[in-house]
Amino acid sequence: MTNTFDKPRGLMEFGLAESASPTRDVPHGIQLDAVPVDAEQVRALPGDHMQRLLPPPQTVLMNAYPAGDPSWLQIDSTYPEQMRQRLALLATRRSWVVDRLDSQAVLLAETELRDRVVQWLTTQHPRAFSRQGDRVTCHLTGVVVDVGPQGAQPMVAVAALATEDFLLMLPSEPDAQGQVTYRLMSGALLFPNGWSLRSCFDRPDPGPEHEQQHAQWEEDRKLSHERARLGRTTREIHQGSVPQYEVHLATSVDRAFHAMRPERVVWRRNWGPHLSPRLFRHADALDLVLPMTPERLLEQGFIRSEHQTLVKLSRSAAIAFGLKNYLWPMRDMLADPPVRSALEVAAQRTWPETREYMRGRHEVLMALLGMPTGDNA
Repeated sequence: MTNTFDKPRGLMEFGLAESASPTRDVPHGIQLDAVPVDAEQVRALPGDHMQRLLPPPQTVLMNAYPAGDPSWLQIDSTYPEQMRQRLALLATRRSWVVDRLDSQAVLLAETELRDRVVQWLTTQHPRAFSRQGDRVTCHLTGVVVDVGPQGAQPMVAVAALATEDFLLMLPSEPDAQGQVTYRLMSGALLFPNGWSLRSCFDRPDPGPEHEQQHAQWEEDRKLSHERARLGRTTREIHQGSVPQYEVHLATSVDRAFHAMRPERVVWRRNWGPHLSPRLFRHADALDLVLPMTPERLLEQGFIRSEHQTLVKLSRSAAIAFGLKNYLWPMRDMLADPPVRSALEVAAQRTWPETREYMRGRHEVLMALLGMPTGDNA
């Protein structure tokens, strides 16, 4: 399950990403409306079928696409609208959503990821993505991205072409047992769900003379820094916030990263009930969400799901962690018998640690589904 903070904790509220800032600053190397959108291709995009929940997802277990399977990035009917939001965020909140720790190793990994994304898009979808020299054109959005040495920053280019968010985990120092650890060193995180790369907390301190407001300000600032993950190891990222990671995965993830082969794509899927309709839920810009009830979940709720992928970059040995987000309206899911059945099975299989972590949202979902909430459900 993903991090979610249904209580706003005093953090700022705003509407669409486009209104988050009074000014727009199109990133260097990105041309908007550079070519006409190919409306026929847009209409032909495969639908965002909730069948992605089938078969029922194992919440944490990893899966590998078969050797030679081209699956990696998702190009479907969510692409145009999600790209509209991503381009708006790059123009208004770029420092919030793209960040890095500067080093030559990081730049090498970023460039390698950009080149792999471009190659995949232009090879797997040659009508939708074309390349002439250093210019990559997306005919689904009309955007042209300069991927040359003097063009867009590599992670900005990735964010402007793919709807997947990407986090780059680089190998770092061995631990006390000689095991290589991986650390988050760069990312394009445009659709976070209650966390961030770096704290962007900027509310002014109300001052000690306003004791209650100052205490809340201090708590919010602390939470903002806790939710910022850039520079942390895989264990540090999940420590204290994702209990099933510590229990089931922490001892094996770094070992698995080290053993990964660059030609394979590993994937997993997570999901959880939500009331927020927004994909951009930065830790310092959470929208206000009412307490979840079965009635609210039915009327205005969603299942938010991340299709996550892991690939190892051959030259830099970095792990590229991709996250493609989906928001499926709860009403639509319950109206589709196979999808509802899959959701019921997935809810039944949720680990006890995850149920506790969801802070009551799992029980609300089970009540909506008319299912018992005990451990033997």
